[in-house]
Amino acid sequence: MNKTTLIRTDELEQILLETTPRRAVRRAVALIAQSIPSASVTVMSVDTDHHVRFDAANGISWSELRNLESSFNRELPHNIMGIIRDRETCFIGDVGAYPDWRGPAHDLVSYVGFPIIIDRRVVSIINVQTSRRRLRSGDVDALRPLVHLISLIIARYLKEQQSAKRENYLALLHETTLDGVRATSAVEYMNTVIKRIARRLGYQYIALFLYEAGTESLILRAQKGYASEYDGFVHSVHDRVGVAMRAFRLRRVVNVADARTCAFYLHAVPGGLSDLALPLMAGGKVIGVLNLESKKAGAFSREDIRNLTPLAAGVGLMLASMQIKQLLREQALLDGLTGAHNRHAMDGILAEELERARRHGHDVSLVMMDVDEFKSINDRLGHAEGDRVLETLVAVMHKSLRSIDKVIRYGGDEFLLVLPETSQRETELLLDRLRVSIQTQVLTDMGPVHCSVGVATVRGDPEGGDLVELADKRMYQAKGRHRARLEEDPGY
Repeated sequence: MNKTTLIRTDELEQILLETTPRRAVRRAVALIAQSIPSASVTVMSVDTDHHVRFDAANGISWSELRNLESSFNRELPHNIMGIIRDRETCFIGDVGAYPDWRGPAHDLVSYVGFPIIIDRRVVSIINVQTSRRRLRSGDVDALRPLVHLISLIIARYLKEQQSAKRENYLALLHETTLDGVRATSAVEYMNTVIKRIARRLGYQYIALFLYEAGTESLILRAQKGYASEYDGFVHSVHDRVGVAMRAFRLRRVVNVADARTCAFYLHAVPGGLSDLALPLMAGGKVIGVLNLESKKAGAFSREDIRNLTPLAAGVGLMLASMQIKQLLREQALLDGLTGAHNRHAMDGILAEELERARRHGHDVSLVMMDVDEFKSINDRLGHAEGDRVLETLVAVMHKSLRSIDKVIRYGGDEFLLVLPETSQRETELLLDRLRVSIQTQVLTDMGPVHCSVGVATVRGDPEGGDLVELADKRMYQAKGRHRARLEEDPGY
């Protein structure tokens, strides 16, 4: 037997001169099989979750190997598990006497499994099986030099693979960081992140949820692979289903390897079998969830989780920073007392709405509003009561107006209302309803509050004029008429 395992120098050179490590391994496997009578040889990789995959074979069909893979991945046989656990060669001189043999359906008599170890972990196993002739311990020793050579080739290949994978994740992390610096909004950033993940890692189903404190829910803000009906999907944090929700509630990564056995899996992907959810953390709080799904069972390994965790952390910090900046920007454009937009925001709002009206041929109405006798309220009831009146007035207006309408504190007790897609007639009807709301809800010891208004519209007034100035002029005309009525009828 020892003579048959001798390998010529030119055969070793051919192995080392192969253009790819995979081809080198296959040539070495064929050489082992040729060197040992009646041998079949396989190389089987082992991932961090102890899932196995046959990468090279000689003397056994691939269809048979795929059936073995399925069997091994349901439950590893004792000989394979022992090699992984003990990191030592497993020699079975008599396969027929071994109680847990699971292998090819040939008349095998002997088996030896050699571990390939990188960083103290078994990453591959070289399996040699013989029929007709039984292996002895001396035969195993004779095989070790060639096995050691194959181990070096496989180790080099895996090191290159691991290095490339790490570089890929580092490049992804670097790119998403730069994307965050360049993005003008959180939604733009999240959509870019999803495109990067899909391109770099090849995932087909990706979702980014953000937590909204007001509604106590996770909201789907960006996604790839899901039906469009899921856009903006709202998931209450009080729900018990959903892998993303579980990651949010537990504040840790949740990996579902087989959705068929998971009670809380939410079937958003037809045929989905794996689901990985990573919480996006910032300042000790969960601000969202990165969710990945696959139609393949066991799609996400421990190594995937180790590589994705820093990415999720970086995305979480970037989104939190964006949210803080957005909040500061919004606060800088809001009136501190009433919460209405301030004069700094006015130019941007007007320019945007007037341009939109011009582009789509819509109307825009501007309403200048002023609280009548506001000085008397301050003088007779105090400035605190005056502030309360303004706060209440803006709250009533926000309740009465649409979400697209804007309330701007123009100055003192003057407010400018910007009403997109609203004609002059529609504005008059709206103001009739608003007057009733103000007079019934904004009350003082002096009685209900009254307001004077002036209206200007894009399509109802001459082009080229200053609509704000026109609305202001008409408001003062209305205020003059109000004062005239007060002089005629002080009880008015």
